[in-house]
Amino acid sequence: MSSATTNTSHSTNTPRKRKRLLAPREEIPWFPTLDLLVCNGCADCIVYCKPGVFELDEKKGVKRPKVKITNPFKCLVLCTRCVPICTSGAIKLPNPKDFEHFVEEYEE
Repeated sequence: MSSATTNTSHSTNTPRKRKRLLAPREEIPWFPTLDLLVCNGCADCIVYCKPGVFELDEKKGVKRPKVKITNPFKCLVLCTRCVPICTSGAIKLPNPKDFEHFVEEYEE
């Protein structure tokens, strides 16, 4: 008797839900803003943001360098994952409800 089990919850016939933009990315003003007075330079956002929206700025004085937004249009529209990662609360994003009309869900 085999002790192996099969997982039937992930069938290959189940369509995947995907999202697509309904306008060119450069025309959608969805990107983070950064309060440099609040940013503590921890760089957690740089590590966490896979598209590469953030980079470290040049070091000024003895304090650690702040983060800067270098690639705002690489931010995925409606992505909010960087906000809770920011321990200082320096990252702000627009209201997602104002941008839902730019994104369409479809099944692949």
